[in-house]
Amino acid sequence: MIKLNRWQWGRQLQWGIVLFVIFIFLNLFFFDTTAYFKSISNLVFSLITLIIFMISTGSAKFTEKRFKLTKQILIWVSICLVVTVSEMLIYNIPNNIYTVFTHSQFWTNTFFALSAAIFEESLCRGLFFSAFVGLGIYRSSKFNITKSAIYSSFLFGALHSINLLSGPVTIVLQQMFSAIAIGTLFVVIRVITNGLFFPILIHFILDWGPLTTYSYDTGGSWVLTLTIFTIIFLVSTKTLSLVDQQLQHLQIEIEKVK
Repeated sequence: MIKLNRWQWGRQLQWGIVLFVIFIFLNLFFFDTTAYFKSISNLVFSLITLIIFMISTGSAKFTEKRFKLTKQILIWVSICLVVTVSEMLIYNIPNNIYTVFTHSQFWTNTFFALSAAIFEESLCRGLFFSAFVGLGIYRSSKFNITKSAIYSSFLFGALHSINLLSGPVTIVLQQMFSAIAIGTLFVVIRVITNGLFFPILIHFILDWGPLTTYSYDTGGSWVLTLTIFTIIFLVSTKTLSLVDQQLQHLQIEIEKVK
């Protein structure tokens, strides 16, 4: 069964919005400081966000026990893994990571990627996703996990619109679209592994590159962006719908026992 939160869903949602606003303010406040200092300040704030998420839920676990990996779920999880690896190869993630190790700003690049992974996962797959799941439980919503994943992922994509202040419109719009798809994939990882460690780890790997590069820069190719991330979105939502069905069957069995 889904682990109940310590905080009400509305409080989690409010804290998520407040923390995002504070994050933006801090980056503006430290705008003229060195990149290394900003990477450290971002990392500290991301850890604070993680702690607040943990306080709101009492644990990083999503369910009391992990979902049973049925044959059908395993097939779709395997497809998710294949899609993830393919995405990393298409966008040359291994080369970006190699470049980090030969870059003069190794620690700065690493701290920025780590802080982004911890902050965004704690915020979107943590506070926001938990809040929407809590709302779904309150409303007795069917396919609650899938819907909550979509809601939190669209919010995740919308938050990236802040990059329009400093980045090319085409690339930022592609980033927003890819964030929505990747967000649903991260929810799959969070739900299946019943924790936040692996979503943070994979997010970190995807973002780990020189500050001058952008992992999902397709050179303006909307065809490539739409194709890859539409597949990721559809595969991820299908996997989550199967998890939802398993949860619904479990709830029916519990009701029969009562």
